[in-house]
Amino acid sequence: MSVDTGGREAKTSRLPLAGVRVIDLSYVFAIPYAGGLLADLGAEVIKIEAPDRLDQTRSAFGPFLDNDPGEEPWERTGIFQVLNRGKRSFVLDMRDPLGRDLFKRLVAKSDIVLDNYTPRVMRGWGLEYAELRKVNPGIIMVSNTGYGSTGPWANFPSQGTTLEVTMGIANCTGYAGDVPWKVGQSYPDFLACWTALLSVLAALHYRRKTGEGQWIDLGMYQVGVALIPEPILRYQCDGSDWPRVGNHHWWKAPHNVYPAQGRDSWVAISIGSEEQWRHFAGAAGLDRLISDERFDTALNRWRNRQELDRIIAGWTAGLPAEEVMHRLQAVGVAAGPVWNSRDLLTNEHLRQRQFYETVVHPQPIGARPIIGRPFKLASAELRATAAAPRFGEGNRYVLSEVLGLSEAEVERLREAGVVADRPRVVVVGAPLNLEYLQRVGAIAEVDRNYGEKLAMAEPATNEAMSDGDPAESRRAGPRSHNLNV
Repeated sequence: MSVDTGGREAKTSRLPLAGVRVIDLSYVFAIPYAGGLLADLGAEVIKIEAPDRLDQTRSAFGPFLDNDPGEEPWERTGIFQVLNRGKRSFVLDMRDPLGRDLFKRLVAKSDIVLDNYTPRVMRGWGLEYAELRKVNPGIIMVSNTGYGSTGPWANFPSQGTTLEVTMGIANCTGYAGDVPWKVGQSYPDFLACWTALLSVLAALHYRRKTGEGQWIDLGMYQVGVALIPEPILRYQCDGSDWPRVGNHHWWKAPHNVYPAQGRDSWVAISIGSEEQWRHFAGAAGLDRLISDERFDTALNRWRNRQELDRIIAGWTAGLPAEEVMHRLQAVGVAAGPVWNSRDLLTNEHLRQRQFYETVVHPQPIGARPIIGRPFKLASAELRATAAAPRFGEGNRYVLSEVLGLSEAEVERLREAGVVADRPRVVVVGAPLNLEYLQRVGAIAEVDRNYGEKLAMAEPATNEAMSDGDPAESRRAGPRSHNLNV
């Protein structure tokens, strides 16, 4: 499929959210990603950007594509390209009364507003839901905050690290006898993203039935609490805390991640029944363990799991992780390799599922793979409808076509600084020092020729989005030389 990254109407007309307009005020990760997924579903998403403050994913959060800031570094950050695919960029100074007036006029012509400010910001601008509802009674508004819009913590700013501890998740993750550990880079953001998306779709369904809009007051930390029911139930039942066990299990053994052949290569194995234990021992050539009294029952295996892990590691270390996986899965034992980013980007299963989509950006970025969605629809082909927008590239469209302003009115707004085509303040991070990060263990390895590896693994049936020949777009490929894996 060859599509033009500018003319979107034809591509989105048959998608589930065709005709829905979203105003996206959000920054960083959780809600911008939800906005990108709404665009994938066919919605027109207009990202409001500030002229004096770049979205952090345009500036401080790297890495830059090719680890090269280029002449316009705010256009070259990889994270921004993924989260904001399919959107239009409208640069508007919301601190200016004229800017807020334009925003209200845009709300009157829209269906959904997304924001992730602390509650005082929208309230201070006079743009909270109660006010927007006066402009558009059917408006659906998502206010994503760390701790909700009410209560004693309402105005606390938050980020993933603080959220994971207030969610209670960090108390359950980590190793026995060790401190609480973070789950990952942005775990709470993904939870909030999916929750916001579900809430928006439910609110749209409700509005189509009743004609009424909705305010979705999303407190991110509450989403995390909802996902740890076992520890909460345990405390309610007997007052005890859920122990941290690392890669072990509370009753299964063996259950761990074991070293495999190669540098920093690992394979996960989990056994939950006597039948699986016997099949595992046979496949691993460890039949002697079946009659070993240290491991002859599930309880004994769990009590002696450290010794059992040592024996199993001696077997797995001599084999590639995928061979261990195939041997054990063939006899009904759960096993799988621990993949790094290179493995995932070149994975045959994800390739066949067309999980990665090639999106063509303006040069010098060119064609790049981005993550798609973990779901497919039988009745509609979903994919990124356009590349992420350049800063302010949607200004003329919003002002002239959506709001109906004259050329003279648009020019006056530019002269007054209410809208801007380039950022007025640019503060961006430096390129990554790959050698240093590898030396301290922050990254594991650097592929200098990663573009060629990605080109070799490119899906044969997933055509690039392009305003020209899709085959030509595929040949262009990634133009970079560094990849963190």
